[in-house]
Amino acid sequence: MRTTLNISEEVMKEAEELYKANSKSAMVENALKDAIRFKKMQELMKLKGKIEFDEEAIENLRSAEIAENKNNS
Repeated sequence: MRTTLNISEEVMKEAEELYKANSKSAMVENALKDAIRFKKMQELMKLKGKIEFDEEAIENLRSAEIAENKNNS
């Protein structure tokens, strides 16, 4: 999708240093993906202490998934 953005030169230079992407489009896409991940993590952190997890059940599921992936390889 083509979009025109007005981004300060200072922000672009800093992003170019951080992402070292092949193009400005790739750099902006990577930065947006990072921003989305960050916001999602913030939302998850708000749930800390509000949800109980059965850590043993989660570990069992992970182990089963790993074993299944090994068997399918």
